[in-house]
Amino acid sequence: MTSRTDGRRHKRWLAVPLLAALMALGVGSGQSLAQPAISAEEDPIAVDPVDALVEVSLGDWEVKTSIAEKLSRKTSQIPLTVMVSPDIASDVCPVDAGDLEQQVTISPTRTCAAKKTTEALEAEVRKVVRTEE
Repeated sequence: MTSRTDGRRHKRWLAVPLLAALMALGVGSGQSLAQPAISAEEDPIAVDPVDALVEVSLGDWEVKTSIAEKLSRKTSQIPLTVMVSPDIASDVCPVDAGDLEQQVTISPTRTCAAKKTTEALEAEVRKVVRTEE
């Protein structure tokens, strides 16, 4: 049979981990759990959603090998994605500019998968490959 003080001691031991977890989250310390506001200079979508860059996937084997061949690189040296202007993205991906603009309402990162190459896309990949050397 447990005494009344044993029950209180048990409750205190349960309170310690709970209090530690709350303190780790910043609850009760005046810290906000929300992300800090981003200035317009840091958020390209806030400045101009039409001109914000698009993350283009280069995962299509034909696209990747074509770019690697034109840049005289191995396919393993070609990045999986590259950030490009919406104009380039709408040229190489099977989406139009309107679809890319609508993605801004869902996520600040617009994405698409390249299904063909252009000189402009190759130039953007060339910039990324050079910086990784």
